[in-house]
Amino acid sequence: WNELKYKADVVRNFGELPVIECLPSALNQVFMNILLNATHAIKDRGVITVSTGHQDDKVWLAIGDDGEGIEPDVLPRIFDPFFTTKAVGTGTGLGLAISYSIVKKHGGNIEVTSVPGQGALFRIELPIRQQH
Repeated sequence: WNELKYKADVVRNFGELPVIECLPSALNQVFMNILLNATHAIKDRGVITVSTGHQDDKVWLAIGDDGEGIEPDVLPRIFDPFFTTKAVGTGTGLGLAISYSIVKKHGGNIEVTSVPGQGALFRIELPIRQQH
């Protein structure tokens, strides 16, 4: 959290959300992974925007940053286990792979859009009720 506090202003746009069936600690890991990656993508100081909302039987959360963005040739691989763009010894390449798995286990979806040099936007959709 310290790194986040010193590297970015966090803008919160929280919509009203219903209570959802989920594993809160697992989803917390997803959000932390994405927030830390956003922090690492910002060179000096930037802005991270966190937005939430719901539509029909789903809730959504979007985390965007104004960092370096993700190159188009890298984008399809960012959820692959052990894939990292970080320097050797600084990243395991597991954060987004684990996040993807957690979101899928909740019956949800995670997507990313990015413009190199302008930032990235991760959008997570989760069902309000789990399929049992």
